[in-house]
Amino acid sequence: MVIRFGRLKKNNMHKSTFFLMKPDGNSIGKAKELNLDSVFASHKNLDEIVIKTLRENLKSGIEINAEVGVFAGKDLWDKFPDVIPVEAGGKEPARGWYYGVCPSHEGVRNECLQNVKALLERDLNGIWLDFIRYPTKWEEPEPYILDVCYCDRCLKKFSEYLGEPIEGNTLEDKVLLIDGSYYIEWIEFKTEMITSMVREVRKLIDDHNRNVQNDKKVKLGFFAIPWQDKEHSAGIKRIVAQDFGALSTLVDIYSPMLYHKMCGKEVSWIKEMVNYFWEVGKPQLPLIQTEPRESEIKVDEFKQALDFAGASPSTGVCVFFLEDLMKQPEKFDTVKEYFK
Repeated sequence: MVIRFGRLKKNNMHKSTFFLMKPDGNSIGKAKELNLDSVFASHKNLDEIVIKTLRENLKSGIEINAEVGVFAGKDLWDKFPDVIPVEAGGKEPARGWYYGVCPSHEGVRNECLQNVKALLERDLNGIWLDFIRYPTKWEEPEPYILDVCYCDRCLKKFSEYLGEPIEGNTLEDKVLLIDGSYYIEWIEFKTEMITSMVREVRKLIDDHNRNVQNDKKVKLGFFAIPWQDKEHSAGIKRIVAQDFGALSTLVDIYSPMLYHKMCGKEVSWIKEMVNYFWEVGKPQLPLIQTEPRESEIKVDEFKQALDFAGASPSTGVCVFFLEDLMKQPEKFDTVKEYFK
């Protein structure tokens, strides 16, 4: 069943921003000016002292949400050398700041669960999973698409999933066999690898929520790749393995990352994607970019981005990210006025 959400008045719009760095006196002071309903920060930057400081300085009832990056990070490459994904054509799996990680690695999966368990002991309102997908650098006008992962561990798990061996003398032989004979099964295997990770996090949160008062219950959110089914040859499932249908049964809210300049799109694309994610059947809190990455975002265009992201059927808008917004006074004042 698809759930429809009525149009929200602007004063009921959820107003949010993202601390890219560890919140400090300066950034918290600027956040206080924005009349926010929630803030996001990396789980690594949300210790008990920071959380307490946010609660004491931001408005009463502020929601504090932790971002948990799952299948990405140079730190994971350093900690687990066998997490480096194997690409079908031998492409380098790292690009710029991005280091993709193989989703079948049990050490990485367990680390995610341990991070979530620790967060559930803190005074938080939500946990949002990030990089919960197969590796690909999508934040570019022409995405850096990777066909992964064909490491020995993944091939073994896929063979077990099929109940039969993956024949071939070389990696190329095995890739061609999978693509030719097991194309659908490979997509199902990959999407289940991602969905099962979310399912395990959901269970931890449900177990926590059963034992606390309503005001202490934690929401599960999800940063979604802004690809429609038709794009990149069904790439949302085939490449990054995010199955929105399956994930919608597990998360409470979707946060599509609608970074239009990064993706080489016109600002009207934000409106198109908000309407697209409505069909998922879950509330959505989209993110818009502040950085002039790829090209400049003029103030009028930034205002349009706010309007398109925050309009119904969206529940509101999250500005990504606060520290960059602070460097652009005119845009900061635009958000301040918009969030009144």
